[in-house]
Amino acid sequence: MELFGRARLEAGRRQVTAAVPVRARAGDLAAALLESCPRLGGVAIREDGSGPLESYTFNLNGARFIGREDVMLESGDTLLLFSSQAGG
Repeated sequence: MELFGRARLEAGRRQVTAAVPVRARAGDLAAALLESCPRLGGVAIREDGSGPLESYTFNLNGARFIGREDVMLESGDTLLLFSSQAGG
């Protein structure tokens, strides 16, 4: 997973490798990310690993936001975690 903003600063790295299921929801991704990088708890991921904090969102391949619905992940997919409060 590629991290942006405060999540990247807190983790101290740009990318985190996490084992995620082929069929996943935001909560699955959050739990896997928290397991791989516990420092993100309370920063970008809920402390219980149930999902991202309200100000963060997951994105698949820069094209689709991941929420409560299942998404099918394939080899080569890129998952992004960034603040949904970033402006442009």
